[in-house]
Amino acid sequence: DLLGAEQSGHVAALGFELYVEMLNEAVAELSGQRRLAVRPVRVDARVDAYIPASYVASEALKIDLHRRLALVEDDDELRELHAATEDRYGPLPEPVENLFAIQEAKLKLARIGADYLVFRGGRATVGPLVLGSQELRALRGVVDTAVYTAARHEVALRTDDLKGALGLADAIVQARQAA
Repeated sequence: DLLGAEQSGHVAALGFELYVEMLNEAVAELSGQRRLAVRPVRVDARVDAYIPASYVASEALKIDLHRRLALVEDDDELRELHAATEDRYGPLPEPVENLFAIQEAKLKLARIGADYLVFRGGRATVGPLVLGSQELRALRGVVDTAVYTAARHEVALRTDDLKGALGLADAIVQARQAA
């Protein structure tokens, strides 16, 4: 009874993504497979990021889409899921686009070794990151207004929207590649 009333309290208490990951680990363990632990990355942004009933009416299909999105492990998989979702349900409304953008940011943050991106009050912060002088110069070349705080191992940027906040992850990836 994975989606029944008995389990709903567990989902609410843990959060959907963590619940799905724990469920996948349990299934892998029971089937004798070993799963590598995925580095948890948190994106905390005060934006609408959900699947509206007007886009996907069925709760089971919404849960499946959330699950598939949470389990995406690389950019190609994410692009394929985006295209498949658009093909099946039509153009993605803004809250669904936000879900995909947040998952893309999580993938990038995991690649650069960051644990979080927080976007609140017109400021995006990514951390913890240790950046060398070459990486800092490269970052300034991409986003000259980014500020690195060595004491807190964070990169911050003033921005007005989610796109700018998620762009900070892109800038850090570019800086790491250029350095």
